[in-house]
Amino acid sequence: MKKLYILTFFSLLTLALGAQDQGTTVNSNSGATSSQGAKDIHDLYPLSIYDPRIRMKSVSFVKRHADTGRGEFLDVLVEIESRVMENHDYAIYVLAAHEKNEINESERKLVPYPAWRLYDPKKEAKTLYFSNVMPTPVTAKEVWGEEAYKKRIEAVEKLHWQGFEAEIPEPTFTEVVDYLCKNQPKALPFTLFGESGPTPDKIVVHNYIAQTPEERKKQVHDTLPKHTYTIYNNKYQASITSHHYTQYRPNFLSFNKVAVLVFDTKKPVNGLLFRKFYDISDLKLSN
Repeated sequence: MKKLYILTFFSLLTLALGAQDQGTTVNSNSGATSSQGAKDIHDLYPLSIYDPRIRMKSVSFVKRHADTGRGEFLDVLVEIESRVMENHDYAIYVLAAHEKNEINESERKLVPYPAWRLYDPKKEAKTLYFSNVMPTPVTAKEVWGEEAYKKRIEAVEKLHWQGFEAEIPEPTFTEVVDYLCKNQPKALPFTLFGESGPTPDKIVVHNYIAQTPEERKKQVHDTLPKHTYTIYNNKYQASITSHHYTQYRPNFLSFNKVAVLVFDTKKPVNGLLFRKFYDISDLKLSN
């Protein structure tokens, strides 16, 4: 019996040493894997990092009718201050969207949700109906990637063949913000001036395109929705206004959520300085 205990002990010890050697071998031969893992860290959702050179003074919102009478504009004014005398380059995204939970109000009127249930999964689940990104629009294919987008199309087509009513959903608000954080070079660049101040040609920067003579005759302005930003520069301050257009249509919905992302262009990784979210559900038209 004693010999059996001794044999069992040595067997377990051999297995433990073998497992340890195998683990050591894997670690020693996984230099590429470790570096790949470290590289993947940069693909994670980044946190905003405090920078003493810059301060976000305020963010305000104005909702107005478009001059064409065919839609509405949401103007988001972001005021940023410089705390240093030197000029520095930054970049900004402003995302405006309409996001709602998945509760069907008409169905809930017929069959109310049980009051004794504290958790409502449809109330927690969010659906993005549409979004508008300044400076340039972002498509679902860009957010999800080519392969994931094709899979979603195939899944919806399969539901169609099965007799269901289904549409390709929009990326969630979080997915769009995550994509923007990982694609910093596409943000709108701007300079925050210090003591020197802006040159005359940099005091006002915009992408507004005026009406052509033909458009004035027809009383249309086709390029108006393409006016997405206006920047007013001064000493130690930049006032950036993003313009988000949404056209009137059946079942019209306006913007109710905004995200502001500001980056340091000299930091290709973890350059996010500000990440602010705003609920503007109660914002009314000003004109």
